[in-house]
Amino acid sequence: MSTKNNVIIKDGTAIESALLFERGEEMPPERRLRSWMMQIFPSVFASLICLPFGIMLGWPSPTYPKLLALTSPIPISMDQTAMVAGFLMIGNIFGTLISDGSFFGTKYGIILGLCGMLVGWILMWFAADIYYLLSSRIIIGLSFGYAAGQLKIYIKELCEPQLAQVLSKCINFYALFGVVIAYILGYFLSFTTFSLAVMILTAVLIAISLFLPHSAREYLRFGKTKEAETMIKYLKSDAKIDFEMQKLNLDLMLKADNFSIFQMLRKEKLRKPFAVVVLLTFFQQFTGAPATVVYAQMTLRATQLPYAELCAIGYIVLFFISNLIGVFYCSKFNRKYCLLFSNIAVSATLVLNVCTFYYDFNRTYWKYTSLVSLCLYIFFHSIGLAVVPTMLIPDYFPARARNVVSKVQIMCFSAFAIIITKIFQVLYHNYSLYVAFLLFSCISIVSAFFIVAFVPYKPFAYVESNNNIKNEKEAISL
Repeated sequence: MSTKNNVIIKDGTAIESALLFERGEEMPPERRLRSWMMQIFPSVFASLICLPFGIMLGWPSPTYPKLLALTSPIPISMDQTAMVAGFLMIGNIFGTLISDGSFFGTKYGIILGLCGMLVGWILMWFAADIYYLLSSRIIIGLSFGYAAGQLKIYIKELCEPQLAQVLSKCINFYALFGVVIAYILGYFLSFTTFSLAVMILTAVLIAISLFLPHSAREYLRFGKTKEAETMIKYLKSDAKIDFEMQKLNLDLMLKADNFSIFQMLRKEKLRKPFAVVVLLTFFQQFTGAPATVVYAQMTLRATQLPYAELCAIGYIVLFFISNLIGVFYCSKFNRKYCLLFSNIAVSATLVLNVCTFYYDFNRTYWKYTSLVSLCLYIFFHSIGLAVVPTMLIPDYFPARARNVVSKVQIMCFSAFAIIITKIFQVLYHNYSLYVAFLLFSCISIVSAFFIVAFVPYKPFAYVESNNNIKNEKEAISL
């Protein structure tokens, strides 16, 4: 290997350096596969931290009917159900705000988040009144919001960029799988046994996390050069250690600071795409998906559907599968077309749901009509509106702005979920089920006009100034 450096020095600082490395031999396919497996397994096990949060996210649907019953272990009112649901997302908002802080490394940040979730589930196990429920949910939301940020950094630093991109996409599905588990556990287990089972699961995940490796970059950041070299050998068996260490050192010294929210908003060309992403997140949530997930079992029971508990499990499994389809299939198509198709289909299915609930199609025509109409709704919502707003972030923003936009989008996602869940509860409890779905359908129609008018066919063009480009090219002489 040889290097060629062209360095300009100003005030003792390297301003620019052109680094040319000879192209090494391609890694044989079997070694490439082994290298990927050594990156995939730690990332997959680390991502399991999403399960306790996902289970808490799905906890209300099978649990609310038990808590609202006369024989409830912890009596709550219908008005309090939305507050209990919202406290999880309030915690997630605050956890997301601090999710970049990694004082002892991302591995221990992940373990800290898991310990917080364990505390939350212990509180749920000992719950004696509504204050235990609220404390449990806000602690779990806070812990997950922090741990999820640490997990994304961990995967990015441990894996090659191409692999990290795929594995980061999968994080949400562990949480969604946790929702599916919650629906199933809630059907078979009592309130107390449910919490105990998840406590045991969380404790097992903490034990597994203790064996997770640090990334080479993280070792180097804390001055552990030998450990960094060992990790490179472990993950890339035929890599040139000196070359990889030089790359890591260079990357650490040249890493450009991410934009803050104020720096990003000062850039005129980023304000419009930022507004588009936030408003799409609003339409995503206010077309009703969070409310139907939280109140799935109660909604199906209200339509006199036979076997409502089992049908709710089928509903959430479809929700999980359609999200998978949306993330990995819709990414192949134009974002605007995907949003429009999903939005128009969601509008039509919401109108169908309004008619089903208002005219009581379950009694008039077929007893499973409400299940079919709700399944059509969640399928079309999940393959477009539910996933595309997040996909737009790498399309619309430069690399240094994506972190802050992603955090803001997560916080908006959580805040809008709180609001629409409360609105659904009020409309459902004080008026009727069809009134809530009528609101969702009106918002969905407005959303379609917004997509046509403001979402571009191609990504927003953003070119950084020469000074910014030069700053990102700063280098040191190797």
